[in-house]
Amino acid sequence: MKLKQLWDIFWTFFKIGAFTFGGGLAMLPLIQREVVDKRRWVNEAEILDIFAISQSLPGVISVNSAIFLGKRVAGISGAIASTLGVVFPAFFSIILVLTILIGLRNSLIVDKVFIGIRAASAALILLAALNLGKTALKEKAGLIIALLSFGMIVIFDIHAMWAVICGGVAGLLIYWNHKEQS
Repeated sequence: MKLKQLWDIFWTFFKIGAFTFGGGLAMLPLIQREVVDKRRWVNEAEILDIFAISQSLPGVISVNSAIFLGKRVAGISGAIASTLGVVFPAFFSIILVLTILIGLRNSLIVDKVFIGIRAASAALILLAALNLGKTALKEKAGLIIALLSFGMIVIFDIHAMWAVICGGVAGLLIYWNHKEQS
């Protein structure tokens, strides 16, 4: 049973890694669909927590999320299976694409293909933001924290990690304030 479970984890993240273009953030909607909607390994609130923690740690959010989810489902061996699954497609694709692109460095067709890939990747990132926003911004406090975090990052060029930490502190202060009023 354990080997079948590890294969399922590996294959789930391999498919996510193989069919997502645009990097870590573009993978979030696919990860959410696979692990929340299809497999029900975690619920919607848990995936938001996993994404928030993964974003605030060093490394790529999709790999961090895969490690977190794999560990949650099947322990350390699950974390290894999910990490290998999400990383292998990129590793092999980079080797293949690099080999091909060396021969097609000045191709107009290749340039146009990448314009399309970048646009589709931007759409996936926007979809991830919308899906996260639906759950995370239900309360007025969440919307205010999101806007302040956005401002910290865009206007003041503060690292995203600090915005996440400040958001967590703000959430804690709001919780304590509500607790005292109750």
